[in-house]
Amino acid sequence: MNIAIILASGMGKRMGADKNKVFLELGGKPLIFYAIDNFEKSDDIDEIVIVAKEDEIDDMEEIVSEFGFKKVSHIIEGGSERQFSGHNGVNCVCDNYDNDDIVVLFHNGANPFVTGEEIRNVASKARGYGAAVVAHPTKDTIRKVNDDNMSQGVVDRSELWNMQTPQAIKLELAKEAFDKAREKEFLGTDDVSLVEELGGDVVIVEASDNNFKVTTPIDLALAEVILGINN
Repeated sequence: MNIAIILASGMGKRMGADKNKVFLELGGKPLIFYAIDNFEKSDDIDEIVIVAKEDEIDDMEEIVSEFGFKKVSHIIEGGSERQFSGHNGVNCVCDNYDNDDIVVLFHNGANPFVTGEEIRNVASKARGYGAAVVAHPTKDTIRKVNDDNMSQGVVDRSELWNMQTPQAIKLELAKEAFDKAREKEFLGTDDVSLVEELGGDVVIVEASDNNFKVTTPIDLALAEVILGINN
């Protein structure tokens, strides 16, 4: 069983909007629609849990109802940090599903273009290795810079990847990783970093070119262009 946990309770400050960016319009629909729809259509996803701000749960319920999403089983309250929201999602799955063979896939509500192939591949790799994440190989030249803004040389980019979502973890491992992180007050930069903190392995799955997080107004404009091309 594979369960998607869609994280949609962030602030989105860099967007500069007067509301949560997942409710901004993309192609005439709220941005969050596309994240949900991609998992709804995937044959590899059985259920969907949405993590939202407390005062936006009703709005999420309206979107789910309006677009007829059938796989959304729970809409729950998020936390003050993304990691805490992910932890709430894991606890929700643990509390409501009695299955020892579950993989949870954490996905940003602002990543609208994840493909079915990415979902399938990252879930499969997580099932085999414990955890997996989709990512892009870094294309830019990367330099180390000191406190005085002086270059310290070029970093070998062949070993550098930019993380995206979904990030998939076997449920039992996810529960342990999130619980331990909270106990140790460890705040990771993404979901699978909590698995690495335990000493676990994480497999990298190459992401499609269009799988990116809408963070700024330029990202939203690019998403409109991509949506127009795909339609």
